[in-house]
Amino acid sequence: MPITTLYDLEQKLSELSHSDAAIVEVRSFSEQLGNTQARINVLNADNAMVRAPITPEQTRALGFRSVEDDFTLVQGDIVSTESAYFLGERIASRPKYVVLNSSCDLVPNRREFGSLLRVKPITKMEERAKEKLNLLLRFKKSASMYLPPFPSDAADVWCNAIDFDGICQIRSESLLLASRIASLTLVGWRIFASFSRTVVARANPRECEMRIAIERPPASTTP
Repeated sequence: MPITTLYDLEQKLSELSHSDAAIVEVRSFSEQLGNTQARINVLNADNAMVRAPITPEQTRALGFRSVEDDFTLVQGDIVSTESAYFLGERIASRPKYVVLNSSCDLVPNRREFGSLLRVKPITKMEERAKEKLNLLLRFKKSASMYLPPFPSDAADVWCNAIDFDGICQIRSESLLLASRIASLTLVGWRIFASFSRTVVARANPRECEMRIAIERPPASTTP
């Protein structure tokens, strides 16, 4: 049926937005892998979650030649830059980030600012490292997402974690100069998008119930 009213639109959107169904599927997949080593074998395999940076030359060769395809970065790229700010403070010491913006917003001269999420390494010697690794491999931490070590990481890095608790800002012109470390693979990007939608814009089910109660009060039973 065609959507002809705002009520119809809301009903359709209720099936699509603010849902954690995708993350439930990711967690279910991880659980069926069985144990920590099996999860590491799958998620850390070459071109499983991350790959070498996607380049404009590669995409042009595949026929992506429109203005919208003129990119320097794509959503989900892992980059290193010292030009980003978190809570007004610039972060130094070659921090890593994942690009949160949609790729179409990263076209040169499209947006003034970019949004980044911090990527934090989990080292073997830090406190509760095994516990953190296990939770990340099972995607149990709703505000963190597992990524394997990058080739440029130190030998003691067990894995990396995308931190969804707080968004960093950077001027687009500075972001385009960031060092690219890797790109997410298709499945890595799908998982990232699922976490982004759910964590950044998550709605508690009670919020829906409260809004319905406010906007659709029960019909009066007074005769």
